[in-house]
Amino acid sequence: MSLKVKTISGVKWTTASTIFVTVLQLLQLAILVRFLSPVDFGLMAVVMVVMGFAGAFIDMGISNAIIHKQHITHNQLSSLYWLNVFVGFMMFGVVSASAPFVASFYHDDRLIELIVWIASTFIIQSFSQQFGVLWQKEMRFGEIAKIEIINKSFSFVVSVALAYQGYGVYSLVYASIAAATTQTLQYLYLGLKEHRPSLRFQAEDIRPFMSFGLYQMGERTVNYFNFQIDTILIGKLLGLEALGIYNIAKQIVMRPAQIFNPIVTKVTFPAMSKIQDDIPKLKEVYLKTINCLSSINFPVYAFIFVFAHEIVMIMFGAKWLEAVLIIQILSIWAAWRSTGNPIGSLLMARGRADLGFWWNLGLFFYVPFGVWISSHWGLVGVAIGLNAIMATLVYPGWKFLTNPLCGAGFVEYHAQILKPALVAIVAGVGAFLSVTFLDNIWIKFFVGGSVGLILTLVLNRYFNYEFLDELKGFVK
Repeated sequence: MSLKVKTISGVKWTTASTIFVTVLQLLQLAILVRFLSPVDFGLMAVVMVVMGFAGAFIDMGISNAIIHKQHITHNQLSSLYWLNVFVGFMMFGVVSASAPFVASFYHDDRLIELIVWIASTFIIQSFSQQFGVLWQKEMRFGEIAKIEIINKSFSFVVSVALAYQGYGVYSLVYASIAAATTQTLQYLYLGLKEHRPSLRFQAEDIRPFMSFGLYQMGERTVNYFNFQIDTILIGKLLGLEALGIYNIAKQIVMRPAQIFNPIVTKVTFPAMSKIQDDIPKLKEVYLKTINCLSSINFPVYAFIFVFAHEIVMIMFGAKWLEAVLIIQILSIWAAWRSTGNPIGSLLMARGRADLGFWWNLGLFFYVPFGVWISSHWGLVGVAIGLNAIMATLVYPGWKFLTNPLCGAGFVEYHAQILKPALVAIVAGVGAFLSVTFLDNIWIKFFVGGSVGLILTLVLNRYFNYEFLDELKGFVK
């Protein structure tokens, strides 16, 4: 298949998988809030921050290096495979040893057992990680999507069944272990038929990957810390119950980007890697990616902003209404943040993980301070503070990353964001006005959603026709 056909096929499969998994996770969240308390979600938020931070080290940044490099020998893959396994065991030990310190930081000993249990997923996943990376490199997103659907479905059943049986926060922990196990077994069963790593580990095999990988690992680590600093500080300064409420709000606003961005970026990274030396073509693909994601994400975030109260009432019930204002403020931040996500694909496609590392290292000394200052005004202060931080990064982000990597001008780049933003704002205002005198939640959803969708399509037709042309081409 041609690169274009592979890309379109990959987008279709990734779309189907992502939408299915996200709907399943939202359903899971809506069910679990009936059985779990805000403190349970606060505990799990802390556990996942620890796991996410450690996860940045799990493959030493090697996975993206494998996708970036176009020619790799079997011996190199074998050495890299056993490196993954070794690091998996090592990270289990490091995270388990750190559990008492995390529990002491948050003054809750329950965190020790929770962290140790879920850290076992590092060992489990290390045996199958390389197979998924090779499939992604080959753009075999159909197989990846099927495995994702199966293991997330199994995780859903486990979490709901255990929550109903009264396992509390452990229902989330055991579900994560179940998902990791199911995924690993599938990749091993299918992957070993095509690629069987040799019992070989040589330093010279992995050396060509380490420079790219270490920068990628450093960039991931610092970026994840910057993204989760709000969670870390809220749990410490405002308590685990406040963190549980904030975490629910953050999960809601991150869903659109978690649905749509991976659909595109998972596919565009290997595609961009294949045209990494054709800068004009790379710029064209990148700007289209930004416009496409903004045109899809922004109207959804406008809908979340307008109907945050109704979303909370339907999904979680009245006891979670404190999250409404947080959701509205964070929806603006999440929409803004979603435009920066594709830069990761561009960085890796150009082999400039070092640039991403230095950028995120700079944010490491800036973002935590801003979040700490804004935390003095509670959850609302943190949400507003995140938006203020994003506003100050608009020009530096373009100057330091976008322009050097693909040559896009400031106006040229931001025009791809501004047009979808204006369309979403107008459509959101129209949706709000259309339901002003309605009381029934479901009727509000239907009428407001319909009006917003129609306005979005009409406005895109006249002011952002490039997006609709791309969408038509994809459908064909």
